[in-house]
Amino acid sequence: TTEVGNVLNQANVTLLPIEQDKIMNANAAQIKTNVYNKHNDEILVIGAGISGLVSAFFLQQQGFRVTLLEAATRVGGNIQSFKQHGALVERGPNSWINNRPAMARLVDELDLHGECVVANPLAKRRYIVQNGHLVALPDSIGSAVSNPILNPLAKLRVLVEPLFGRAVHEETIAEFVTRRLGSQCLDWLVDPFVSGVYAGDPGQLSVRAAVPKVYALEADYGSLLRGGMRLQWARRKIRSAALTGAMMSFRQGLQQLPESLNRRLGRVVHTDVQADSIGYTEATGWQVRSGERSWQAARLILAVPAHQIARLISGLHDVESGSISQVQASLRAIQYPAVASISMAFKRHQIAHPLDGFGALIPSREQRHTLGILFPSSVFDHRVAAGQCLLTGFIGGARNSAIMLWDTNRRQQQVLDDLTDLLDISGSPLWIEESFWPQAIPQYTLGHLQRVAQVDAGLATYPGLYLCSNWRDGVALGDCIENAWQLVQRVMDEYD
Repeated sequence: TTEVGNVLNQANVTLLPIEQDKIMNANAAQIKTNVYNKHNDEILVIGAGISGLVSAFFLQQQGFRVTLLEAATRVGGNIQSFKQHGALVERGPNSWINNRPAMARLVDELDLHGECVVANPLAKRRYIVQNGHLVALPDSIGSAVSNPILNPLAKLRVLVEPLFGRAVHEETIAEFVTRRLGSQCLDWLVDPFVSGVYAGDPGQLSVRAAVPKVYALEADYGSLLRGGMRLQWARRKIRSAALTGAMMSFRQGLQQLPESLNRRLGRVVHTDVQADSIGYTEATGWQVRSGERSWQAARLILAVPAHQIARLISGLHDVESGSISQVQASLRAIQYPAVASISMAFKRHQIAHPLDGFGALIPSREQRHTLGILFPSSVFDHRVAAGQCLLTGFIGGARNSAIMLWDTNRRQQQVLDDLTDLLDISGSPLWIEESFWPQAIPQYTLGHLQRVAQVDAGLATYPGLYLCSNWRDGVALGDCIENAWQLVQRVMDEYD
């Protein structure tokens, strides 16, 4: 039960199925080191979020001539760290998990080992809000038996999970979890996880697309419990000294990663360049236009959100009548709900709760507007001045879109109101600041994999075009870096 809980709680950032893990470790050991100086192909990359930066960097490392165009004045996309009154605050992602070969290679290539910081051990503790109180998730089989989150009948329902068969059609996360584990697991464990990680609705997200590793436990082993135990046993046999699975960040925050990539890439990065359109001809290859300027290259990587790709491909000539419009429809169907993160600092004595964990997720049954809360100053040392603590709350998402029409002050006050009784807060925060994301996390709703397949099929006739962003193949930081690495492998393989 604990193993399945771990998979559900960190499904988009944790352990790979054993077969894929072996492949990725083999790639890490055998990645090509030959430099492709023998050709002069240039590769254009649009988008300097983490996917575009990593793609450009690994390509440059292999000797390709790369040009990277970014519409914003800075690189990094939603990875943003800032300092406020002596505090180090993350506007977007807050950490990464050391379990991916590509991330390990990236840290090595950028010489960032000395800048890595490991989360405090207490960060392993996660809380769920239940009946107005924070309840720690179980971290062992023994604590799972006595933990009050699920009642005895619900625990018995989990134990008989192996008796249920496989799905016969695509299911939402809610349908999948209710069928396999029961409604209490959905309400108190999975619903808050989906809200906290995806800002999404478990009744809309596809289990196969949004949490493929959880879906694979049923598909490969016929049971979440059986599959979880098999994976736990297999991991012990192949545990890597380098890939520890620890939660990590950098001394100056996650933004240190895109800034390091930007410095290493150098003059090939062009910020404040809005790509207006793209075109392709067999004679000249790919062209990207921005105002009066244009660039040409044999290959083009689009590392931007789905709706931006839909806009950029408008000028492509249809090889097959209607194919581009069909691709655009599939891309525009991918929703990006708005989310706001509210960061606030307090004197430590203002909060009675020990804040001894990573944070807390808030199930929708609790009828609070806030999706979840992080305890950044408990997770990483030296994030605030002595005697202070830092909280980051999240509000909005797929089920709370109306909140994003409120003004900033009202959202901030709502988060503060939602947390005051939960954490026993007294007085006002020392400071409070909102980071507003109008298009935050792409939603992998039912039919998502089919939409991605339609996009790939519709653009397959255009040689040298690649798509790499968090609207496909995983939303987590580790997913984006791993997928960028795999894209570079594809490009190199085409030259073999």
